This record gives sequence, C-alpha cells and structure tokens, in this order.
Amino acid sequence: MANYQSEVIYRIDRDDLLVFFNDQWDLFARDNDGPQLHSQKIHKRSLWDFIHDAATRHLHETLLKRVRANSRMLNLPFRCDSPAVRRFMEMNILPLHDGKIEYRCRIIKTELREALPIIAGNINDGESLLRMCSWCKKIDTGNNSWVEIEDAIKFFDLFAKTDVPQISHTICDVCMKDMGYDG
Repeated sequence: MANYQSEVIYRIDRDDLLVFFNDQWDLFARDNDGPQLHSQKIHKRSLWDFIHDAATRHLHETLLKRVRANSRMLNLPFRCDSPAVRRFMEMNILPLHDGKIEYRCRIIKTELREALPIIAGNINDGESLLRMCSWCKKIDTGNNSWVEIEDAIKFFDLFAKTDVPQISHTICDVCMKDMGYDG
C-alpha cells in the first residue's frame, strides 16, 4: 500500500471545472487503478462529470455555495476505500479568489481488510439498486440500517448472484448530520 506523505490537492474554477492537480493526485490515481483519472485526462472537465447521484450532487452544490458565500473553509471526514484497505480521510474545502475552490485531502488512518474481489456478475438494469453513502462508504440494508460493504455483500449474498444490482451513491443520515446539512 502506498504511503502518501502529503495531501492530494485539486482545484476547481468558478465554473466548477477541474483546473489544478498536485503530483499526489496522479500517484493516488495510479496506485488505485484509475489511469482514466490522470490529471491530463480530466483537466478542464466539470466536477459534476464525476458526481452522478442527485442527493450527493445536491450536497456538494450546497457545500460549494457555503464555502463561496462565507469565504470559510469546511473540514469534512470521508472514506475512500480500496479492495484491501479502508482509508479514513479528511477533506478541506477552501475558498480561493474569483470563486475558485481548493480541495485538500489527506489520509488520517488506514485499516487492512480482507480483499474484496470485484463483483463479476452482470450489471442489472432493473430496479434493484444498492444505496452506498458517498462519504462513509456504508451500504443501506433498509430500515435506516447502514453497514460496511463486506457486511452488505454477506447480507445481500452478492457473490452468489448472477445479476448484480447497480450502486446508487447517496448520503446516509449520520454523515448528513455530521456535515451540518439541514436541508
């Protein structure tokens, strides 16, 4: 597992286009099998090209409006896991001049876990969806119960299925409250 000594930093302009990445961005993308996320490939692309779920997008839009309107930094915990590692991270969202925003992300701690193989089933285009919190990476199992992905795989018996449900990214109630989001 790579050890990131410094922060992953990226910036968006006033139109929310990705305009700057530090060297750690590309190292993180490479080490996490994300060559399509190399800075040269996504420079000048919209931040919104990478946030698809409506609830997550709405939350990000709200956070960006707050940072721009109040000219104050936000500090948020989040998770960015790999198949064999849980990464507990922290993100600072800082206002810059002319409506620009800088994101600074750093690893706080990591936990090794049993490696999860990639689900090899077919993607199900039906109504079956797994809801995953974009921040803590827990999966909604219903009745306001959010569990770690390993537990969700067992709960839903995903590796035994030939049709794997699609994942819809959202925000769980706990993370929404932790971020001070009130609607």
